[in-house]
Amino acid sequence: MFLRKLTVLLVPLGLMLLLCLLIPLFGSMDAFFGPLLLGAVLGIMLALLLPLAGATRMREPFAWLLWIPAAVILLILLYQFLTTQQIGRDIPVLRLLMTGDTRIITAESAFAAYMLAFSVRTGKGI
Repeated sequence: MFLRKLTVLLVPLGLMLLLCLLIPLFGSMDAFFGPLLLGAVLGIMLALLLPLAGATRMREPFAWLLWIPAAVILLILLYQFLTTQQIGRDIPVLRLLMTGDTRIITAESAFAAYMLAFSVRTGKGI
């Protein structure tokens, strides 16, 4: 019981320390891939913290459906990458998805990574 409590206390602190060490590394990367990787690491860390918070149910009946919105977000991220490479900027409907803001790219990749990790952990996976 003590080891479980110690794990609940120390693992999030260790993950935060790891994240604090990785943020300068991601900040020195490309303006697209740095925030993308930072968001992916954040999403995966959040999904791995769920069991520590008491979400130990291993089979959720509809968790495998999370790959659908994750795939949509990954397609949006792909389009945003293509626009940074000056490809596909002329499509009028997709111009709404163009962004140069790194915070949005980080949030989108965090959501996608979280949903994919949670889907694999609790559902049938992809």
